[in-house]
Amino acid sequence: MTTDRERKLEEALAQFLKPIRGIPFEVVIRALCNVSVERFDLADAEHALLRDGIVAALRAAAQPVRATPLRRPRPHAVGNDMEPFVIAALRAQGLDAAAPRTRAGLGKSTGYPDIRVATVGLPVFLEVKTYAAANHATTQRSFYLSPADDPKVSEDGYHLLAGFEMQREGDSFVPAGFVLADLFGLDCDMKSEFNSDNRRLYAPERILAAERL
Repeated sequence: MTTDRERKLEEALAQFLKPIRGIPFEVVIRALCNVSVERFDLADAEHALLRDGIVAALRAAAQPVRATPLRRPRPHAVGNDMEPFVIAALRAQGLDAAAPRTRAGLGKSTGYPDIRVATVGLPVFLEVKTYAAANHATTQRSFYLSPADDPKVSEDGYHLLAGFEMQREGDSFVPAGFVLADLFGLDCDMKSEFNSDNRRLYAPERILAAERL
């Protein structure tokens, strides 16, 4: 029998689980990381110069991949493969680029963002994504942010995204173009989920039958 307390908890949980849409990216980062996201202003001469350097690096990063295509099953799967090319190209442009470290100073390969570019002012956090041309303007979910105890964003900065359009060549992909986008003002949606793990799934008290084959 459901108690009054359990009923109230179920009602509160049902409200919490309703999707929330249109949360500005900067609000999400403030809530998750307690730092600010600033708008990248091309009217500022230093920002315009920095944009030109990043664009030149993205153009250069595409060249070795066009010469030696990346073999992956799907275009969005080559994003991780593009990161070292982008970092090397940024450094060749004289930019101080590296994988960001967490607030505790640790290296972390997974999670947002992929690259930190140090500048004389605020740093630029750069996320690298890849996509197929057919999906460029679709509503397919392709950008994710999750809470972390030790986030890779630990300071105020600018947040940009480099999106490479990947073109299939046989069983491989090459960049056919790219875009550089400012994430300030990006609308984000939140959808809660429940999860568990194998230890709890296969706990002895839960097992009804088991066989070795």
